[in-house]
Amino acid sequence: MHHGKNTNQFIRFMEIYLIVFILLQPILDITAYINLPISEPIRVLTLFLGLIYVLLSPYKRAKLFSISYIVLLGIFMGLSLGNNLMVKEPVSLITETTYIIKTSYFLIMLIVYYFVFRSLSERIDWRSKLQKYLTINLTVIGVVMVIASLTDTGKRSYGMLDKEGHSGWFYSANELSAILGIGFAIMILFLMKQPTVKKLFLLIPAVIVTAWAIFTVGTKVGLGSILMVLALGSLIALFEAFKKKAWLNAIVLPALFVVSILAIPYTAVGNNMDLTYENNNPAPDTETDGEGSGDNDTGIDEGTGGAESEEEDDSSGNADATALLSNRDVFLGEKVEQFRQAPISQKLLGMGRGGNYEDEPSLVEMDLMDWFLNFGILGFVILMTPVVYFIYMILKNLITSRFRVLTGENLFIGVAVGIGLGTAFLAGHVLSAPAAGIYLALLLAYLYRSTKPSQKISPT
Repeated sequence: MHHGKNTNQFIRFMEIYLIVFILLQPILDITAYINLPISEPIRVLTLFLGLIYVLLSPYKRAKLFSISYIVLLGIFMGLSLGNNLMVKEPVSLITETTYIIKTSYFLIMLIVYYFVFRSLSERIDWRSKLQKYLTINLTVIGVVMVIASLTDTGKRSYGMLDKEGHSGWFYSANELSAILGIGFAIMILFLMKQPTVKKLFLLIPAVIVTAWAIFTVGTKVGLGSILMVLALGSLIALFEAFKKKAWLNAIVLPALFVVSILAIPYTAVGNNMDLTYENNNPAPDTETDGEGSGDNDTGIDEGTGGAESEEEDDSSGNADATALLSNRDVFLGEKVEQFRQAPISQKLLGMGRGGNYEDEPSLVEMDLMDWFLNFGILGFVILMTPVVYFIYMILKNLITSRFRVLTGENLFIGVAVGIGLGTAFLAGHVLSAPAAGIYLALLLAYLYRSTKPSQKISPT
């Protein structure tokens, strides 16, 4: 397919822009926090430019599938919105439309970055660049969190006084912990790939600041990510040390892992999970993982998943599950009941943002459950199709290559994707939150590209 000179120039420009756009993420998130109305217009503009980029792509077959899917998604969203405007009461057109755009954002950016990485893989080593940019992003977030702590200007993660933690100058603790959790795996991968001792030691302060920031937000997501990533890093480093006689990573990573474990009782997350040394009196966890945990690029407050109003039933055998899910399971029960009573059109097309609420629309804060309830049976299938397709292709690539593509690098990307999907399932604020969703979209597209057997896989 022959493109005109202008088309090729636009494609090249868009590829540079979409890679630089990754570096803009923390800045966009901070502007949202200080109420500068920049992040939403830039994200929406990028969405439309990304669609034009896909339309002009030379990859005919992939383009046909992608455009067909995006058109189907658009038609479905129109039907869902129209149905809710007719049958839902109360209903807000702005709230519903904003939620539709945010949900579509993750799916469209996943498709856009698939095309970007496919095109770049023919010309440059985009993987190292992406690892570097995500490491820079996390370092920026970590430094901002330190400044917010020193100046006492951080936004509290929780409304409850016995809960500690803040999200710095970022709008939502949930989203921030998802971003840090997903990104930390890439940061450790980048650390392990440093060719010289000097470069490795220059990165260690950035890793420490980021780990500290994750602990300071005070949510379970970040803690799980740190322990999982550093454990994996330690194992890979020890394996490679024996194989290649390179011992530096095998000393640095286990040291970071041990220090992280020892630090937990002194951190906000240690306090919130009752893992401190002096406090043996657990407070009931009756709150979701972030107060007013809105998507950090909108003025519409997500609410706290409505969970604070619920009293935890300690006599129930489900107390542990309730604590783990921060009462989301209680709130999910209410939404499922609304769905059960909803008309058939809403069962198929969804109840829209927050379900058939009475006062304020609030999410369950478990993304897959929210997708099912808010977009219905039909919508859930349509929304899940790209995610399932990418995961299926990644697994197929692994099996057909007889696991030859299972390099250290791809293991880390896989863990990052797993953390992102796990967070989406248990804590929400990923799949319908552009600030966090873009990181998962990037890494899912990355893993798909990186496991293709035809690719030259760079060793970790």
